[in-house]
Amino acid sequence: MLKFVFLVAILAVCAAFPKSEFRTTFIHPTNRQSKPLSDGLTIINGQTARPHQFPYQVGMYVKTPLYTDFCGGSLISKHYVLTAAHCVDKALSVKLVFGAQNVSDPSEKSQVRVASESFVVHPGWDEGNLVNDIALIRLSTPISETNAIKIVPLAKGSNTFANQNGAVAGWGLTKTSQKGVTPVLNYINTAIMSNDDCRKFNNDYYTIVKDTHLCISAGAAKSSTCQGDSGGPLAVNGIQVGVVSFGAPDCESGKPSVFTRVTEFQDWIAQNSDVKF
Repeated sequence: MLKFVFLVAILAVCAAFPKSEFRTTFIHPTNRQSKPLSDGLTIINGQTARPHQFPYQVGMYVKTPLYTDFCGGSLISKHYVLTAAHCVDKALSVKLVFGAQNVSDPSEKSQVRVASESFVVHPGWDEGNLVNDIALIRLSTPISETNAIKIVPLAKGSNTFANQNGAVAGWGLTKTSQKGVTPVLNYINTAIMSNDDCRKFNNDYYTIVKDTHLCISAGAAKSSTCQGDSGGPLAVNGIQVGVVSFGAPDCESGKPSVFTRVTEFQDWIAQNSDVKF
């Protein structure tokens, strides 16, 4: 069983979302210190995104039996959002925010808010070893593309993307000590590592990195994803290659962030959505 670290985030949310206690999650493999970047991970040492710089980015308020969690996702068709399994494996429902710069400001004219219809969590999702951390959300209403809302193409083929630069954005924490999600979207550009280099880090949770994972370097700036960023997309030249999954307990430690590798799940995505490769 994964160990979850919960952060309480008090957000000003529009009337369409019930007022409740918001949580940002981070998952850990058994007896390890890594944690998934779900309900509450954010971008560490990043930059504020320009409005609609990442038009495929989705904010998600995930209702569970006890809390409302916050995660990220990506629009992959007019009917489906791609996210992490650990974001929705206990979900009752999800409210999704499209076209947002300030996710806590429902008055933004570019925003569209839609409820989930159903979820598909990968049947191989393993909380203990953090593998197959991927899920699909079907929307109750199809989303139309606008200047602020775009479908992201998914990577295909066998490219590892090692040594290429990737961009990841989110509304997660900007400091490990932060108590809530960040209203305005932040992002980082950083290098994708080879999995062999990722496994060399002196922490036992990086030894669980599989071929189905992908890692990014924190670099000299110690840039990283954090709680609240979970489920969000990693993109290379506008093509999604990863889904935010897990990382070090201290987001400011300068250690790699780990993603689910999209190319390893092409068949599963195609079988469970209307996306064709």
